Formats: sequence, C-alpha cells, structure tokens
Amino acid sequence: MVIKKDISDFKVSDIVFASDFSEETKKPFAKLLNFTKFFEAKIHLVTICTPNSFKPTHVMEKAMKSFVAEFGIANCTTQIYNDTNIEKGILNFSNSINADIIGMCTHGRTGFAHFFNGKISEGLVNHAVRPVITLKI
Repeated sequence: MVIKKDISDFKVSDIVFASDFSEETKKPFAKLLNFTKFFEAKIHLVTICTPNSFKPTHVMEKAMKSFVAEFGIANCTTQIYNDTNIEKGILNFSNSINADIIGMCTHGRTGFAHFFNGKISEGLVNHAVRPVITLKI
C-alpha cells in the first residue's frame, strides 16, 4: 500500500477495485475483501474500457456479475468506465466517487517484462493522490 501524504484520520468507506475480472484476479481479490471487511467499506468494482482494450458491455457485465456472485459481495457496485487509457480511467473513476483507496492487481514484473507489459500500477501510484493498494497475482 502506498500512502503519499499524511492522513490524520484514516477512514475508509469507499474502495475502488479496478480489474479485468479474469480468473487470475480472484485470489488477490479475496485478500482485498478481508481488508475491506476490516473497515466495513463499500467496494466499487470497475473495469476500464479503452480504445486499445475494448470489450463489449454485455461481456464485461456478465464477467463482473459472475465475479460478485462467486464472492457473495453485498456492499458493492459495478461499473464499466470509458477513458483514453486504463490509468486515467482508474484515476477519473476514483475521483468521481471520491474513493478513499484504489486497489488493483499486478503481475509484479521487473526488467524487460515490466517494460513491454506496461506500467499501469506504477503510473497509478505516481499520479494518484489517494492511497493505492496493489495485490500481486
């Protein structure tokens, strides 16, 4: 978890979890759910749709509905958010709901693999004002 500024009264009521809701994100998400329960926070599940990572709405709605059902999450919302890139989409969505924490999964790549597979979590941490928690897949 990265917290960039002092927070005198750390209250968490809204947590964003940005994902593609694939099978590999389930195990890290389960860890985030434990964290969420500690704060009794509402979780906002979001997938970012960009021109380069487009998926039809009905496909993502089905994936997200299945994801929610598997975990039996009661206090959550689901959202498909459109933006120019994933990092901006996560930041803009988080700002729009005034989230307390942003969460996402990462493969934890380094070196060339990191370079060629993008740096979404790194960019997010660098540009977010809110605390960011990354969970390794």
